[in-house]
Amino acid sequence: MRRLCLLSSLAFLAAAPAFADAPPALAACESHDPTAALQGCGAVLDAGQDMEAYDFEARNNRALAELELHQPQPALADALAGIALNPENGGIHVTLARAYLALHQLPEALAAVNQAQALIPNSPAPLVLRGEIELSGNDWRAALADQNAALALAPDDDTALIDRAMAELATGDMATALADANQAATLGSTDPRVHLVRGIAAAAAGHSEEALREDNALLQASPDDALGLAARSEVEARLGQFPAALADASRAIALTPSASGPYVDRAFTELQMRDFPAALADAQKAAQLNPRDAAAFTDKSLAEAALERPDAALADANQAVTLDPGNAIGFDARATAALQKNDLTAALADESHAISLSPSTPGFYEKRALIELAAHQPQPALADLGSAIAFAPDDARLYLQRAGVEDQLKQPEAEIKDLSQAVDKAGGDPKLLYHVLLLRAGTYSQMHQPDLALQDVTRAIALDAKAPQAYAARAMLEQAGGQTTAEIADDSKAISLDPRYQPAYEDRAIAYGNAHKYAEAAADEGQLLKLRPKSAPDLNNRCWFLALDGKYSEALSYCQQALSLNDSDAATQDSTGYVYLKLKDAKRAIVAYDQALKLDPHLASSLYGRGLAEQDAGDQDAAKADLALARQYDPRIEQEFGS
Repeated sequence: MRRLCLLSSLAFLAAAPAFADAPPALAACESHDPTAALQGCGAVLDAGQDMEAYDFEARNNRALAELELHQPQPALADALAGIALNPENGGIHVTLARAYLALHQLPEALAAVNQAQALIPNSPAPLVLRGEIELSGNDWRAALADQNAALALAPDDDTALIDRAMAELATGDMATALADANQAATLGSTDPRVHLVRGIAAAAAGHSEEALREDNALLQASPDDALGLAARSEVEARLGQFPAALADASRAIALTPSASGPYVDRAFTELQMRDFPAALADAQKAAQLNPRDAAAFTDKSLAEAALERPDAALADANQAVTLDPGNAIGFDARATAALQKNDLTAALADESHAISLSPSTPGFYEKRALIELAAHQPQPALADLGSAIAFAPDDARLYLQRAGVEDQLKQPEAEIKDLSQAVDKAGGDPKLLYHVLLLRAGTYSQMHQPDLALQDVTRAIALDAKAPQAYAARAMLEQAGGQTTAEIADDSKAISLDPRYQPAYEDRAIAYGNAHKYAEAAADEGQLLKLRPKSAPDLNNRCWFLALDGKYSEALSYCQQALSLNDSDAATQDSTGYVYLKLKDAKRAIVAYDQALKLDPHLASSLYGRGLAEQDAGDQDAAKADLALARQYDPRIEQEFGS
């Protein structure tokens, strides 16, 4: 790279003094160590007339050194000064273009590299760099064309191969990109981007561990490679290594503060961490630094969507796909915004387009399945999750989601099979495994296989003995087995671990009711009402348990509150009728039972209660008919009524 300007001007080389006997400053100026080159070239320029003949080389080499040291502004000044000394030298125009590129001044960079290409039309260097500039502007088609042209001039140009691989990555053609990177390595390239391409290709294939190894190899060779740090950051985020991902992205930002890419990658990590305000701030910074960075607007859209700002999310996604119509993630983001706005037709179209652009990305099939479920299309959703699994067969979450669809379609055998796959593949994620085990336990329970359900629950408790869910799940199994004392103990354990865990209060209230401990049951319903005070079912349940405990006046107030929230609930009308029956108010009891039976004509408890109220009111014929019908619907109604 440092001798591009010299190679482009044979006449100048002929006039230049030989370097064999060059003074130390001039030798340092030619060093491949950028710090030494910076000092040596500075000494040459400071020497004035004594070394004036070398000023052009010194300007060019110092500019190249400054670029390596991430000092684009001084590099720009040196390149312009070099052009003033030798405007017909194509190489110095290449250097100028690199400085503009580093400053994200793409039009100026393109103009400079076009001038270089006009001056040295048979050199691949301007074509290679123009391809890099075009890729920075998301014009990957033009980038590919220029790299192909460069390789036509110099088939073994490893830099052109690597740059073509980078363009191919942008198109989603991972296999061709990998082939080009590997060919460059075969040619002896030590360009760390070989590892970068391999890592990105591995990440795209879902092989995060392999991607991490490649990124680590890149950064071992070049610790301050900002692209490598950004790429590793993304892989670490996918592996859930968020502190490391943030550290790498932040380091990349410190190395290249004017580049948008590291901000995009840090935003990606923050999105995975659900730190949406931070993700939005980083995406906005990236868009400010490079208004043509489609990925910045994509991340911005995703952050806006997560913050429930669908209009802003849609605007950002539109900008992303306008900047890069081949940006599959942009269409995916727009589908998310459309889904939030409940525009399922638009969401489905955008997600389908994302799939057409990147047909091997499992997340897109997963998202389309979500949209199809929202549109009440479980069968297409099932097929899409199958496609996602085909591309990511080790992703436990996908099996878990397909099991959910199978549950909806009442396919328990298939559901168990997928949940078992999820169990097998979630071993590295204890939280996910815990969740899957409890879901499989629930399915086993529905299939009347309590022993297998209990095995899963026991395994979940062993994974996390301080989480309440598994104890509550075991309590449900104990309820089905009639083990009321054990059920109450497990629910109590769950509540002790999390005093706000509502399912345990719900189940324990039922268990206390079955044990005829109505005061305790009413107390649990009271705790639930502290957590959700406007819950009509909980108000009704507390009314019922208080009534069973003989506290009829207090019970009535809760039934009335429940009716004020929902007077079309048969169970609440039934409870109200029972309270009035116990208060010896037969007329009001009959009115309440009438309302209950309008809502549920086959409700045996209301028929039986109305029959008793009719007896109290002296209407024996009506009472006899209601009591007979109640017994017909529930032969055990006499034993169960009021318990």
